[in-house]
Amino acid sequence: MYGPPPDPRQRIAPVEIFDSVDGYIVCLLIALLVSSPALWRARGVHFRSACFVLGQTILLTAPLAYFLDTYMYGSFPTVDKIGSMAFYFDEIHLRMMAHPIDSINDPTVRLIGVDIGHFWLIQIFDTILSPMAAFNIQGLLYPALGWWCAWWLFFELTNNPRISMLMAFPYGMGLHVFRDLNWFSGEQSAIFWIPLFLVVVVRARRDGGPWLRIVPLVLFLSFWANVYFGLLNALLLASIIFAVFVSKDSARHRLFRAGVLASVAISPLLLWQWLIFLGAAGPGATNTIASQPVALDLFTLSPLKWGGLEGHRALNIIAVGLAAAGIWKARQVQWVRFATATAAMFCLLAMGPMLWGDGPANPVFMAARAVVPWFSHVAKPEVFFHVTWLMLLAIGALQGHRWGWSKRVTSALYCVFIFGWLVMIRTHPAYPPMTMPMNLKLDANWESRLLGQ
Repeated sequence: MYGPPPDPRQRIAPVEIFDSVDGYIVCLLIALLVSSPALWRARGVHFRSACFVLGQTILLTAPLAYFLDTYMYGSFPTVDKIGSMAFYFDEIHLRMMAHPIDSINDPTVRLIGVDIGHFWLIQIFDTILSPMAAFNIQGLLYPALGWWCAWWLFFELTNNPRISMLMAFPYGMGLHVFRDLNWFSGEQSAIFWIPLFLVVVVRARRDGGPWLRIVPLVLFLSFWANVYFGLLNALLLASIIFAVFVSKDSARHRLFRAGVLASVAISPLLLWQWLIFLGAAGPGATNTIASQPVALDLFTLSPLKWGGLEGHRALNIIAVGLAAAGIWKARQVQWVRFATATAAMFCLLAMGPMLWGDGPANPVFMAARAVVPWFSHVAKPEVFFHVTWLMLLAIGALQGHRWGWSKRVTSALYCVFIFGWLVMIRTHPAYPPMTMPMNLKLDANWESRLLGQ
């Protein structure tokens, strides 16, 4: 069984292609309109790629764009989605900004922590759309941003826009992203923060200047949006700074300054989170909540699964093979060696406290738990594999570039990727359906029931 058991109140909406032909046609027309600027060569490659990605996302997720304001995207109701919507309508994000000190003792804040940035994104869309559409649009926005930000990173590393677009596709449009959109609150699928942060770090290392000030800004925003992605980015920044000092890179002092600024930038959020922990209702409350999913939310090698999803469907097999070739053939490239080591390290972190089953303890995970503050509260070790997957795809993009793939080969492989996506992901039970909306609210005693008090 995938994910939580379905709520008996859930009703699947009739949105299959033969139920709503007009919805798919409208999405096709919107996708063609949005993608059309990608053919305009006078525009910059970043703008054209963004138009292409957004258009393709609208087409592949059809008929979501047509039913944004009609049905809920993904399984509904689920605990995460009910809580997210109830907390948003309770205006928890407004209260936290208006009264940050008083919010420390707020039961909602004690549950969700400081990562409320996604509520402000929903608030922006809520001003021009209905609340349901503002939540649903995450199903378009986050896959598209993940795809495009991964493209930007690969383009910075290879200077090859076509192969970068091809290899970024499995990252932004991966099954794991849509699994999170299906059952959990939308910000968990906002994996674009990882490649976006790496782009900023790459530019800071190469160009310096304003990029050094953008590094702390993006790290702060990623922490504020989702503390897991902030943690991943902080670990990546520390790893990069360590690597440039070991290699005596000419930009090592520049990146060290960016790291210091980043530490200062996130310190208010860390202090705020620490005070929230101190204000928790009971000494074991947060640990109880955080420890429950650990046994499920892992990356495992035997069997090969990522968060309970089959490896051959959660990962793109062609991309994995290309990455394996790149690890061997491009091993003399400095950043490939770093990416390989980083992929291995984050893969071990994603495996959790044990290397397998009841086998030996995972030394990398245990070391991180001993050194990194609050690491013992990590309830979803599987999120670390997002970094591993991004590193492997980056190596694959470089290898495709080194082989000199032509436009025809890249286009043919893209068609293969799309076909594989339709077969392996769009048909997977974890892919989000559309469900009938309903009016729900949290029980007045939700906190005591959740904490078992």
